[in-house]
Amino acid sequence: MAGRRWVWALAALVVAQGAVLGWLLLRAGWAASAGAMPVVRGRAVAERMGCFGCHGPGGVAGIKNPGAKGGGEVPTWSGGTWMMYNQSPEDVRAWILDGHPPGRFPDPKALIAMPAFRGRLSRGETGDLVAYVLSVSQFGPIDDPQATEGREAALRYGCFGCHGPEGRGLVADPGSLKGYVPTWDGPDYPDLVRSDAELRQWVKNGTTDRFRANPAARRILETEAVKMPAFGDRIKEEEVEALVAYVKWVRGHPR
Repeated sequence: MAGRRWVWALAALVVAQGAVLGWLLLRAGWAASAGAMPVVRGRAVAERMGCFGCHGPGGVAGIKNPGAKGGGEVPTWSGGTWMMYNQSPEDVRAWILDGHPPGRFPDPKALIAMPAFRGRLSRGETGDLVAYVLSVSQFGPIDDPQATEGREAALRYGCFGCHGPEGRGLVADPGSLKGYVPTWDGPDYPDLVRSDAELRQWVKNGTTDRFRANPAARRILETEAVKMPAFGDRIKEEEVEALVAYVKWVRGHPR
């Protein structure tokens, strides 16, 4: 009888070790897939090339630039000043590679000039950086009025602070299932949000009925550092529906 108990205990240990190994491999796969997203890679390129030194953390707080038009600052990648310099993704690419778009030259009165990175960035790095800048700037029209309202709601409620620009960036979240706040266009999104109804539950309740019913998932949600807030009655039903429309737009329009 004791021998049987020993066998069963050993079998249970093997199963447990297999589960842990499987979890580690799955989490490594999630991390690798997250790092493969252009906007995430683009932020890393921006940091490595010193872009945030002038354009500010995340590209949204430009430093003073005596003599420059538009308020005497290096333009941020968001807001009205940015639109003075860019009308298309090709303009952004030209600023990065050559320091100015064709036929348009930097402000000669500005003390700090935009550097040219041609020859310092690969084609892939340039594309990733363009994707990040476009996401930060919320570049381009949205052809769905409800999705447009959803973007405004996301701005009002601070969604981009944790989910990144347009919901495409990563913020570290120690203790969470994947180690970061999930993105709205990432490959793991369908595992977390299986329907519009679940997305509404995440917004209103900070979790879903499915996650609440799973002891392991519930435990992870309790121990993660950055928790999804439950907006409850603070957000109107029409705003929730607009957010659902915007998340769908983001997923349907990759950068």
